[in-house]
Amino acid sequence: MAKRKTEKIFEQRDFVMVYHDFLESKLLTANEKLIFIILKRFVDSKKQCFPSVKKIMDISGLSEKTIRRVLKSLEEKHIITIETRSKNNGGQTSNRYTMYDYRGLWKVDSGYDATKMIDALEKQRMIDILSSEYYIVKKEKGLESEPVKAQNQAPKIKQYTNLENNTTDSKESQHLERYSLEEIKQLFSYEIMIHDDPLSQHDIDSVMDILYTAMNTKKSTIRIAGEDKPTMVVIGKLMKLHKESILYAIDKFKGQTERIKNPTAYMLTVLFNAPEQYRLDIENMVSHDLANCSTDMEE
Repeated sequence: MAKRKTEKIFEQRDFVMVYHDFLESKLLTANEKLIFIILKRFVDSKKQCFPSVKKIMDISGLSEKTIRRVLKSLEEKHIITIETRSKNNGGQTSNRYTMYDYRGLWKVDSGYDATKMIDALEKQRMIDILSSEYYIVKKEKGLESEPVKAQNQAPKIKQYTNLENNTTDSKESQHLERYSLEEIKQLFSYEIMIHDDPLSQHDIDSVMDILYTAMNTKKSTIRIAGEDKPTMVVIGKLMKLHKESILYAIDKFKGQTERIKNPTAYMLTVLFNAPEQYRLDIENMVSHDLANCSTDMEE
């Protein structure tokens, strides 16, 4: 009888896994640790979650002002990334939070050190993504890791020697690009897009130019939706684009009726969010059609 009572007291319930190195870390304040744990409560297999600020307030007992300040601090330390999301009607919904909880991250004691570590890990994650798409990642002494498409699989991607362009000769400078425009066009199925939608060729060409500039930038960060994100993180997201999401992004841009101050920057933000937004719109469309189909059958 006593054994059954003991088992009932210690019955398994839903829980959030928190590592000891995280609890003992000097990188975060008490409130930052609390909010991070709450975000982990909702995280999915992609290390992302979407709780509203009100939901975080209800769980933490902290004020909205404090929570927004803590979220901003976590983002500045590169412990999370924050992406704004919009509803189909244009209204704003809860943010998308991407979380970083790598082994060894909590041993550093400054945001600067965390930034360097996460950048390195994100580069590796991007390489892993490319490897799954039949890219062979090569690294030579004095060179950065650069993906090269396997022979006879797709266009060859050149290696580059440095992210910084210290040359004065324009011809020499060209060899430092990560991807040529032609390689980018092949990577994103340019010819197929033109064949499928010839009337959008001018817009598709503009997108190719934007992608070329972003994926060859010498800057350490790229501004997305008014926020500076690590360059390799942005490139990693852009590499997930496919022809359907690119055409989707073009349609979204054309559908914007308000004046855009910086069309190039706006289009880059649309492209950055396009894969997820495209998928969500498709899911919403399917749900809508199924619901209407059920209603028609009932009638």
